[in-house]
Amino acid sequence: MIAMYVIALLVVYVLLGVFAVQNGGTQTFTLLGYSWDLPTWVPTAAAAAVVSVLLILQMSATDLGYRMRLFGHSRAIDEHRGLIANLRDENARLREQLAAARGASSGTVAAARASWRDSVRSLGGRFANR
Repeated sequence: MIAMYVIALLVVYVLLGVFAVQNGGTQTFTLLGYSWDLPTWVPTAAAAAVVSVLLILQMSATDLGYRMRLFGHSRAIDEHRGLIANLRDENARLREQLAAARGASSGTVAAARASWRDSVRSLGGRFANR
C-alpha cells in the first residue's frame, strides 16, 4: 500500500520536473490586487507540494485505520478461539457420556453383535501379546 503512494509521489515529481524544464519563462500572477513575477513552474510546484502532503496524510490515516481494525479483529478472533476450545471440550465430554450410556444400556448385547471389523481390529492386540 505504501508503495502505491510512493509511486504516485514519484510520478507527480517527475511531471513537475518535466513541466519546469519545458517552461523556463516567468509570468505575472495577480491575486486580490497583489502581483507577483514568478517562474511559471512555481504555482505547479506549490500544487505538487499540496498533493504530496495530502497523499502522505491519506497514507498515514489509512495505515492507522488498518491497524485499529486489525486490533479489533484479533480480539474477536481470540474470543472465538476460546469459544471453539470450550465447545470442543464439551463435545468430547458429551461423546464420553454417550459412549458410557450406550455401553451401560446395551451390556452383553453389544458383545454378541460384534462385527467382522471388530475382530479385524482386535487382531493387532492378539498378535502383539504373542
